[in-house]
This record gives sequence, structure tokens and C-alpha cells, in this order.
Amino acid sequence: MIYLGILLGLLGCMALLDAKWKLFVFRHPLRGLMVLVLGTGFFVLWDVLAIGQGIFLHKPSELMTGIMVGEQFPLEEVFFLVFLCYCAMIAVTGAQALIKFRARRTRGSSKAGEGDGHVS
Repeated sequence: MIYLGILLGLLGCMALLDAKWKLFVFRHPLRGLMVLVLGTGFFVLWDVLAIGQGIFLHKPSELMTGIMVGEQFPLEEVFFLVFLCYCAMIAVTGAQALIKFRARRTRGSSKAGEGDGHVS
């Protein structure tokens, strides 16, 4: 249960960042949720195929709920994959926003400096 709680806490933190700076889901809700569902679905399929091949195996832990959504597929994995996709999109859109902010700030400071020294 501890692992699921941590994942939910981290998802909450991602949502707060997203809400504060309107980076992904809070910028374009329908598009953002569709991308999040598609990305998570891709990784769920990836996991299912890997479990079928015997690559991914689940070992019971006291830190997990013990709820399984499929054979060798714990509930926490679904929340982890949602967190992974949300975190990746926040990182990408946050980096883009930061680059745009710095570019605007640089242009703004260079325009302000153009008039310096030409006092008539």
C-alpha cells in the first residue's frame, strides 16, 4: 500500500505543476488526457507482452497492495505507467515553456538595451 500511496502522491505533485503552469492536461484537457491514455496503453501492452514472454515477473512485497489486474501485473504498475507518461509529458512541455520564456526574456532585454547611450 505504501508504493501506491507514493505513486498517487507523485501524480498529485505532477498535477499541481501542470495546473500552476498549464503545461499539459491543464493546457489542452481533452488532447492531454488522450495522449496520456494512449501512452499508458502502449506501456501496458508492452508489459503484457513482456509478461507473456517471461521477461517481467512480479514478486509479492509488503509495500504493495497485492491487488493484481492480470497475471504478474500488479495494480501499482498501472499507476506507475500513468506517472511515467505524465512525468515525461510535463518534462517535455516544461522544457519547451522554459526555452520560450528565456527567448522572450532575452529579446526583451536586448530591445530595452537598444536605446541606451543614444540620449539626445
